[in-house]
Amino acid sequence: MLKFEDIKTRAAALGFSGVGVAPVEPIGGGWFAPHAERVKSWVEHGEHADMEWIAKRLDERVVPDRLLPGVRSAIILWMNHKTPTPKRPDGQVGRVAAYAWGRDYHNVVRKAFRKLERWMFQESPALRRYVSIDTGAILERAFGERSSVGWIGRSTMLINPELGTFGSLAVMFIDQDFPIDAQTHPFRCGHCVDCITACPTGALTEGRLDARKCISYWTIEHRGLIPVEMRSQLGDWVFGCDICQDVCPWNNKAPRADPEIWKPKSDHAWPDLVDWLKTPADELNDRFLGSPLRRAGGQGLRRNALIVLANTKTVSALDLIESVAVNDPDPVIRATAVWAAHSMGSIKVLAAARGDGDPMVRAEVRTK
Repeated sequence: MLKFEDIKTRAAALGFSGVGVAPVEPIGGGWFAPHAERVKSWVEHGEHADMEWIAKRLDERVVPDRLLPGVRSAIILWMNHKTPTPKRPDGQVGRVAAYAWGRDYHNVVRKAFRKLERWMFQESPALRRYVSIDTGAILERAFGERSSVGWIGRSTMLINPELGTFGSLAVMFIDQDFPIDAQTHPFRCGHCVDCITACPTGALTEGRLDARKCISYWTIEHRGLIPVEMRSQLGDWVFGCDICQDVCPWNNKAPRADPEIWKPKSDHAWPDLVDWLKTPADELNDRFLGSPLRRAGGQGLRRNALIVLANTKTVSALDLIESVAVNDPDPVIRATAVWAAHSMGSIKVLAAARGDGDPMVRAEVRTK
């Protein structure tokens, strides 16, 4: 029979900074009910934007027994991912969220998790389980809070008092009971609302995030053209956003992750925007194999680079942007380039845009 203390010891040896165990309400009641109701309300109000995979698996997210019939407990694992910040190079660069500075956290966490999983099966061969490393239908932060690994803050992030917020989570449902703390982790944000007031788009309210206003959503998850009203609000964020975490007081003294594990790269943390724009989308996809940056796709990265070049008024790139607006084969990129060039004062692209064969590009003239 597995013992939680043994799992905790083994997980720590594999690089997990936080380990917890939570009871699972198989049909979604009890302590889990408020979390289930919150995510259902979030989807009902359309705050998940166009991330339809969330809505499609909503029933599984709120009824754990549908993921693992007979589930009894959840093992929650936390691995720090924010390494020391790579040096910012010269030139015009964009900002990237800390989790994407190096190796893909899915791969890093999964490798350690599999070692733990193999050991658990050696100890308990009949064990049944369901594993999620951000890709399964599990409300990871809810179980993290119930396990006392942390609490869900006003930023919607799981906050650990020693580790802060920059952690990648993995959860394993199993069909075994463990002794479990009677109480969840207490809420310790106090009166602090720094994350809410610092969010430049107003995406955060009290413990709730509207993805339709979130920089991370638009620069990572959204495919196609970004609405004109959102573009200037991206600032210099070319992939993701860490503002709500950067201002969180619990991160002030949090330890940084081991760079030997994550292998951060300066050109991933501070990408050369002109280089991204000059590189074909398929080449960008190939370049970022094994990196979270690949999530946005080559088109998304080039689109984001155009927006940040415009937001930062990088006039030295204007000739290139004008050329892209006229000649790029991708209408999303052409349309974004028309907006970028015009927002920087260029009118040369407007005549070509009016005659463009794609209505998306022509519409950019009407938005000015």
